Amino acid sequence: MKICRYQLRDGEPVRLGVVRGDAVHDVTAVTEDLPALRWPFPPGDQIIAHLDALRPQMKALADSVEGTPIAHVLLRNPVANPGKFVCGAGNFEEVLAAGGHPRRLGLLFKMTSAAAGPSDGVVLRWPERTTFHEMEIAIVIGKAGTEIPASKALDHVAGYCIGLDMTMQGSEFPSFGKSFDTYGVMGPWLTTRDEIADPDTLDFRLTVNGEDRQVDNTRRLVLGIADLVEHAASVMTLHPGDVIFSGTPPRSIGPVVPGDTMYAWAEGLGEMTVAVTGGPGRKTPLDGMR
Repeated sequence: MKICRYQLRDGEPVRLGVVRGDAVHDVTAVTEDLPALRWPFPPGDQIIAHLDALRPQMKALADSVEGTPIAHVLLRNPVANPGKFVCGAGNFEEVLAAGGHPRRLGLLFKMTSAAAGPSDGVVLRWPERTTFHEMEIAIVIGKAGTEIPASKALDHVAGYCIGLDMTMQGSEFPSFGKSFDTYGVMGPWLTTRDEIADPDTLDFRLTVNGEDRQVDNTRRLVLGIADLVEHAASVMTLHPGDVIFSGTPPRSIGPVVPGDTMYAWAEGLGEMTVAVTGGPGRKTPLDGMR
């Protein structure tokens, strides 16, 4: 199943949809069956947490309503409430060859307020600085767990999206440069785990203004999808809606500037076009700093 969050127009309510072919079918009514919550709210995204139970009703609703062409809707981040963004570090063969193993390097983090969908685009809030694209596979956790062995890791995965882990370059801590609003693009929808036979053999491609920037396959990940989940769960509890970005090889990062258009495609996960625009520039003063 391919699950999206979308709007028909800016300013209208965000809907839940099931994507079939070139159309999206409105299944928002299933949200009425989510448990009523009171503070303190449980961790995690409630749609993702209850996805297995909701899927039969989502299928029945999608069967019963006419679809809207995907080209006529605004696709938002498919995970409404991600609890955390965990970013794989040095997770490609080139880094391993240079002596860096991802288990030795640890993990990077991105604030979840950076979450965006394809229709949100990427806004370079500080356009005078350099921001790099990093196309990755976004692994969406579906079932809570910690100390998860790789042999059981995929049981905890809800599905996958294309991820753009945008990162501003500079001397600041890496998580700072990853956490600007819109720097965590996910889309075009969530493809559930059962539709991807082997997430460790997926071709993917990123172009900027039609120029190839990244043409690769997940088989070159040092830590594959299950190993990444194990690695993250070895130090933290994972909750439904948490997202692990798989990592990007150094050879495939590159700058984007306002006016650029990024196109991302991944085998089995779809394709999305993401516009890059410019923001106002830095407003916080640096005068007098050493």
